[in-house]
Amino acid sequence: MASPVFHGLTGAGLAYVLAGDGSLPLFASFRKTLPLLVAGAVAACLPDIDYLPGLWRGHLNAAHQLATHSLAWVVLATAGILLVGRAWQPARFGWRAAVFLLALAGSHLAIDGVTADRSPPCGFPLGWPFSHVAMLAPFALLPAWEKASLAEVVGMANVRPLAIELAAGFAILAACIWAKRGWTIFKAAL
Repeated sequence: MASPVFHGLTGAGLAYVLAGDGSLPLFASFRKTLPLLVAGAVAACLPDIDYLPGLWRGHLNAAHQLATHSLAWVVLATAGILLVGRAWQPARFGWRAAVFLLALAGSHLAIDGVTADRSPPCGFPLGWPFSHVAMLAPFALLPAWEKASLAEVVGMANVRPLAIELAAGFAILAACIWAKRGWTIFKAAL
């Protein structure tokens, strides 16, 4: 599965497309939307919260790619964030925030679906709790990481996957920024 690096860069790009201000000069736009970009990156990484039990057990994949990598979990996590957000700032957490959060958390599943996976369980239960069948695309656009332990994550075997994810992630981020800025030249900001 892809690393939080790629998920975060993609999430920041989607956040800029969905809610960034492309009418401002580029650096002013980044200053204004930096909290949103960070929130987008974090939201895109939400399904990987299942690495935490693995950290405590010493095996990162102990609970990875299970219930949190399903459409049901994406919907439940979005609903939970919306409920907390509506209690905190009701005006900011309406239907647009719901679409925003669904797109960000859902992007995680789409990316993991096209990433090579060599560690069991291969794939993830997209239909959980109704189906435990592991889903994975028949092709891989991103290479697999060695990630059974923290030592493997920072090992030399992951230099190539990290380089590929950084290049692809920054390309997606740049494409999202370019698309949003091009769109706002002709239309009002979303």
